[in-house]
Amino acid sequence: MKQPIIGISPRYAFYKETNRHFLQVNTDYIDQIVNRNAIPLILVPGPNLLNSLKMCDGILEIGGDDIDPKYYGETNDLGLSKGIDEETDLIDKEIIEYAIINKLPVLGICRGIQCIAAFLGGKLTQDIETDKLEHPAVDKKHYVERIATGNLSKLLPEKFLVNTFHHQAVKTVPEGFIATYKNADVIEAIEHKTLPIVAVQWHPERYYTKESEIIFDYFLEKVNEYRENNN
Repeated sequence: MKQPIIGISPRYAFYKETNRHFLQVNTDYIDQIVNRNAIPLILVPGPNLLNSLKMCDGILEIGGDDIDPKYYGETNDLGLSKGIDEETDLIDKEIIEYAIINKLPVLGICRGIQCIAAFLGGKLTQDIETDKLEHPAVDKKHYVERIATGNLSKLLPEKFLVNTFHHQAVKTVPEGFIATYKNADVIEAIEHKTLPIVAVQWHPERYYTKESEIIFDYFLEKVNEYRENNN
């Protein structure tokens, strides 16, 4: 069987020292794909994006800066959303919409869970501290607890330790999704009820535990199933 191809959402970077623009992906994400005998494909915006998506057997929506709140019906008048980049928002939106239409497996991580929520009709909390939600500070670890059972969450413990690098969070899940894990007031994981789409607010690729392994193994299992059924 040929190796599956996993499309990865790109992240933009500009380096003032060299006056150069880059599309980049943290190698922690790449390693999780390569270690499971799959091929990572960084998705590049432009006229060939659709052709690239047609090659994919799954999508990894990775972390990054904040989404423009206009996509979930709010403004940024208070400046709570940071690092907004319209090109990044547009390509993530196109990738997610393609995945939904074509029933591609998706794993969303950090910004990825927020993109899935925001672009499919959910809402985000723009700043956890400003909204006075109970949640540990950034760069700490905390526990998440299962609040509903989905295809992935039933493979994971009811309670386990994760890392945290975010100041925004999913406030309401889109139609067709369920929230599966929370920490205090904050939704930490969601799953689609019928499609192979799962997303987490933490970074399993950075804090690699037995739970992280389950998450990536589950995603690759769905990717391989998709490839077998569609090629």
